[in-house]
Amino acid sequence: MKIITTYIDYINFGYSVIPEQEFARYSDMAEKTVKRFIKSFTCAATVTDGHRRCICEIAEILYKEHNQLNRPIAGFSNENYREQYFEGSKLNASEQVWEIIRLYFTNDDLYRGV
Repeated sequence: MKIITTYIDYINFGYSVIPEQEFARYSDMAEKTVKRFIKSFTCAATVTDGHRRCICEIAEILYKEHNQLNRPIAGFSNENYREQYFEGSKLNASEQVWEIIRLYFTNDDLYRGV
């Protein structure tokens, strides 16, 4: 079953990074990502606003990753001078997606061992 998340939902939830013409693509990718980890959406009544928010947040993570909006400068070099910056333990996109899924879905919704 498809989780129907529209651009209007996306805007109403307070998100604004993804342009309208790109939203359908990234929301579909986000939904497919979520469905890899959850057992199923058995009926429309089980899809909540929380699930739609999850799709919106994951869509933003995917959009930022593809457009490199969340990557800080790692360093620079100029002739004989070089600087490199370390951000510590910042989560990559896959880890961010997993944390979002764990936030919006219960352990009963997720496959065992995930």
